[in-house]
Amino acid sequence: MKVPAQERFFVAPVRAAWAGCTLLVCVALMAVFVPAEPLAVERSWAEAMVDVRTPVLKEFALVLNALGHGLVRVASLAAVALVLVLARRWLAVVAFAIAESLTPLASSVLKALVDRPRPPGGLVHPSGSSFPSGHAAYAGATCVALVLLFSAPGPGRRRWWALATMGVAAMAWSRTYLQVHWLLDVVAGSLLGVGLTLVAFGLAQRVGRRASVAVAPPRRNRPVPIERG
Repeated sequence: MKVPAQERFFVAPVRAAWAGCTLLVCVALMAVFVPAEPLAVERSWAEAMVDVRTPVLKEFALVLNALGHGLVRVASLAAVALVLVLARRWLAVVAFAIAESLTPLASSVLKALVDRPRPPGGLVHPSGSSFPSGHAAYAGATCVALVLLFSAPGPGRRRWWALATMGVAAMAWSRTYLQVHWLLDVVAGSLLGVGLTLVAFGLAQRVGRRASVAVAPPRRNRPVPIERG
């Protein structure tokens, strides 16, 4: 693997960071206005998830549940970090660590502040309150980070963005299928993870670019030849 002289996660890192800030503002507004009791659309969605229960879907949802917490989650994040360290991609390591550290921290703080009750009859029994979904936040942060870390900006990223979107949507769906989160919980969690990752990687690229310019050796001016007539 070729070690990049300068990490380039985005074509426009400042714009990406502002987009992340916009998503975080949306999450903050949702946290302020989300009701304790579920909305009608959330009840309808929860009932639909009960109606489509099958053994295959339940097992799939339980696999995603295992991927999003505990030793499996820690091992997967450690594996990504190890790959970056072996490649000596130090700026990428910092951006990844910040995104994956701030996401669960922000999720836990919002859970404590909002204290929204979970749906009744969950198929698993997680701790904490319902808003936002920590699993969805983790999926949003990790899927976006993987695209930024291991693909180059440009049209070639479109298929990877599509896969990342499917990954985040699958995790969000699984939390409502298992009846441990309402619909708004998983939407907010997904936006939280994506927003924090865009901010972390955008600012990391911006700071890295400035640092590389600051330490770059000055160019020596070539002497201008004097023409003698």
